[in-house]
Amino acid sequence: METKLIYLMSIIFSLGVYNCNEADGGSSQSPPNASTFTSIEDLRNSLKPDPHVETIDPSASFSISGPDGTTITCTGNSILDSGGNQVTDNVIISLYEFNTVDEMILAKAPTTSNGNLLVTGGSFEVTAENATTGEELQFTSWGCQCSLNIQTNPSTTHQNQMILFDGNTNNVDNNGLEVVDWDPANADGGTGAQGVFTAFGIDMGFSNCDVLYDMAGQNGTQFEVTVSGVTDYTSNVEVWLIIDDFPSVVMLTSVNSTPALQTYVGSIPTGLNGTLIGIHIDDDNFLRFGSLPITVAGDDSFNIDVDYGTEAEFAALVESLVVN
Repeated sequence: METKLIYLMSIIFSLGVYNCNEADGGSSQSPPNASTFTSIEDLRNSLKPDPHVETIDPSASFSISGPDGTTITCTGNSILDSGGNQVTDNVIISLYEFNTVDEMILAKAPTTSNGNLLVTGGSFEVTAENATTGEELQFTSWGCQCSLNIQTNPSTTHQNQMILFDGNTNNVDNNGLEVVDWDPANADGGTGAQGVFTAFGIDMGFSNCDVLYDMAGQNGTQFEVTVSGVTDYTSNVEVWLIIDDFPSVVMLTSVNSTPALQTYVGSIPTGLNGTLIGIHIDDDNFLRFGSLPITVAGDDSFNIDVDYGTEAEFAALVESLVVN
């Protein structure tokens, strides 16, 4: 009889615990403290900084300056439509500034040219549209110039060698999304006093002042990177390298057979110091990210542990990793 009573009390206790769990929402875990995005592209759209916008009369000379000091100056009648005709309607100019390495990561503007490292002095993007029709417009060949305050702290030698590069967006990353690469521009320019870079003959779109990194006398190598919890490197994952030895940032876009994301063969100097950043949008649409300081020994395999977090926390992490 005593055994039956104990058994009955156990059942009653178990039912009570079950009902309490049900009332509290069961035993399911609370959602992580993380921002949610439908895709890595959704995250990218949110991270990109807002532009400085002005409406101008294209028939007259004009100059616009962003809050970080980038200035675009054009002569009158220097804006054309898609047919090559001078525009007479008012024009909306949008200027995006990416003056520091952390801003370049947030804007998805890596500093490589055809797989080669660039030492960067900063970059920007300028767009123009017809205020009446919304048509995208272009500059005449030599009608506009730029001036850019170099804020990346390059060496004096690198700074004095910088030239203008045009951004080429006919490239895709490992996620199949557009990413900018850089080609030397057909323009005149250079760095003057107080670290101000000036160039004549800028185009619409992305521009930067950079110099190719000279690997003379150094052994070029490569490395691969995995991200914790990731098995498919063609969807919703990015890996970046912030270089500590000179101002530059690399996006790894090639997927190998490991699978992992890898740099180009021979593109990284042995002994290079930097920090890797991994970004992942998981299957539940939560943002995960992390970082890993590295020194490249040669043919390395690195793994980045990522954890849940908010967009603001991610931006703060990127900013904290930039060497000034």
